Amino acid sequence: MARTLTTLIIIAAITGCGGGITGSGGIADYDSLIKSGWQEYNSSNYDEAQRLFYQARDYDDLRPEGYIGSGWTLLRRQHPDSAIVAFRSSFDYITTLEDSVDTIAGLSGSYLATGQNTSVVNLFNKYEISSYDEAFPLKDHDFTLDTDDLEIVQAMALYRLGTYSSTDQPDPDNATYHLNQVLFTPYDYAGPESLMEEITKYLSQSGGSYY
Repeated sequence: MARTLTTLIIIAAITGCGGGITGSGGIADYDSLIKSGWQEYNSSNYDEAQRLFYQARDYDDLRPEGYIGSGWTLLRRQHPDSAIVAFRSSFDYITTLEDSVDTIAGLSGSYLATGQNTSVVNLFNKYEISSYDEAFPLKDHDFTLDTDDLEIVQAMALYRLGTYSSTDQPDPDNATYHLNQVLFTPYDYAGPESLMEEITKYLSQSGGSYY
């Protein structure tokens, strides 16, 4: 069953060696390593997936997919600090919208899982996600991912920073604003406790929870 990004991050927040993959002619190639890495990842064989993604990076360290795959696998294995390093490394080699969204989503989730809430806010201030809509959906992972997930990441980070609502804080970039980007019926801010209840309600309905 496909998992949402919210389910993946709560798993992360709570809690090398072997034979190679060969391409045609018996020679290992980057694309086959990446493909096999995602296959192992989607089968929950995270240690093997990590080995394959690292092997791809050794094969060609100037392409982003090896770093991106490593980041998501490290996050799944509950090593968000190491995932941050991998995702940040991938920025040096990104050339497509899909890879950009993949990295921003993974990095923001890793920041959230490690309590680096200001880093989440700064990341989304730097990269305007609405301009990346055409890059969705991302297809390699065992979870679904869309802009709603990224709005909730921002809502959670801003909630933790105490920026609840434009009626409570002068900053218009606040948790209520981002929550309302994903709700069919807008929520009228009525205090921090009520706001968290609404966020938790949404996460429960979407199959995951950060709180």
